[in-house]
Amino acid sequence: MGNIADHVSTLAHELVRRGNKVELVVLDDLKQGFEDVSGVHVHRVVNPVKTHPMASILSYDVTASLQMETESSNIIYFHKQLGKNIDLIHAHEWLTTYPAIVLKHAFHIPFVMTFHSIEGHRCHDHFNTTSLAIKEIEDMGLWESNKVITNTDWLKREILRYYGEGHNEKIRAIWPVGPNWVDEVTSVYNKAIA
Repeated sequence: MGNIADHVSTLAHELVRRGNKVELVVLDDLKQGFEDVSGVHVHRVVNPVKTHPMASILSYDVTASLQMETESSNIIYFHKQLGKNIDLIHAHEWLTTYPAIVLKHAFHIPFVMTFHSIEGHRCHDHFNTTSLAIKEIEDMGLWESNKVITNTDWLKREILRYYGEGHNEKIRAIWPVGPNWVDEVTSVYNKAIA
């Protein structure tokens, strides 16, 4: 998804460069399977529903989420068989919220949620039934996540305005550029795991 994909790729590769193991599950309707991309283990899953996502974005997300959840569970079970654990789940945007919540509860793994935008801005505050459902999913992600990252202080303030001041302590604004942004993300990870 454009800039989000670039952001996630940059973060994943920098984490690997620093000695971390990264399992990245992505939705890719054109290319399914596993690939080691410069140390990042990329697991591409295909949505079994072959309609255009805009036909019904919620139906598309639910079916895609099931595939992402299944692949992520397989990765966790594989690591458990090797006597290893997955330390953290990092979900980006509302589309990945459901799998992150399920994995958090099923495997007792903390998760960090990153917001690149919120539904109130995408729909320009003209909430229809779909937008309201997406807003509820975002709210669920805020409540269920251990920590939240936004890309700007402005977006953090907007999340607090839309979803309530109760999330203030768990949200950290990290501008994803410059030499130290990955250090800041790692700091959030460590707080979520603690």
